[in-house]
Amino acid sequence: MSCEAIRVAESSLWTWGRDAFWLAFVAAHPSFLMGKWLMWDPRIPLEGWFIEQWLECSNDGGADEETLAQDDVVSYVWNEFCNHAVLFYPLPLISSA
Repeated sequence: MSCEAIRVAESSLWTWGRDAFWLAFVAAHPSFLMGKWLMWDPRIPLEGWFIEQWLECSNDGGADEETLAQDDVVSYVWNEFCNHAVLFYPLPLISSA
């Protein structure tokens, strides 16, 4: 990896985007990491504050389908996404016009 690529990968915008990706991905696929995602490419690193927290919770048995209904997962992830998005996007994500 070049020095420029390392600087980009360590920038705050890069880490924000990586975490935004994981928030959106888990919202779209709440059963991911519960043994129900056969097409995952293990070369994609599971890095970032959200996915690492999600992994820890799922390893503790705290994120299984019986404990968290899919609606609860999506609601939780949406709230986390809104809190995360405001770091670089200060406008409301949903307009009540």
